[in-house]
Amino acid sequence: MSAARFYNVTVVCEGPVNGAWVRVVLAARQAVPPDTALSILRRQARRIADGLDPDPGAEWIPPGALVPLRAPDPDVPTALRSWCHTPQAQKAARDRLLAGAEFTLDTADHSGRYTLRALPVPVPVPAYVLPRHAPRPGRRRHRKPRWFDRFSLRLPFPFRRRARQRHAPR
Repeated sequence: MSAARFYNVTVVCEGPVNGAWVRVVLAARQAVPPDTALSILRRQARRIADGLDPDPGAEWIPPGALVPLRAPDPDVPTALRSWCHTPQAQKAARDRLLAGAEFTLDTADHSGRYTLRALPVPVPVPAYVLPRHAPRPGRRRHRKPRWFDRFSLRLPFPFRRRARQRHAPR
């Protein structure tokens, strides 16, 4: 048996709400190829970054409504956007997933902690897999077509002959 992989992709936010530390799952999906898992993580990272700190040049924001500020510390949206737009970071994440290791991106600031994670899960695959067009186990391989039952007499062969002889025109 060989082992295939699928990836559990989760995006979790943890932060203080009314004095208590609350954990919220923002997204959870399963993906088969590692590229799809990374695509889901990038999409979620952009969504979180745009939700926390919208881009001042976005089309839906009136011109001049938002002004970019320089913060001394990098915040969560900046870290997520930089991870999305850095090819070296994307390649390193893809290499980790292909090697079978877990990929985790953790960022935190005053609003909370955001964790993006892709966890590979091995799936045992049997050595021989039936193709899609193969019949299901336990079913008959060859069946008579329905039209055959409608037009044929349902009597065994010797009775057919007697019936023909009895009803033959004289």
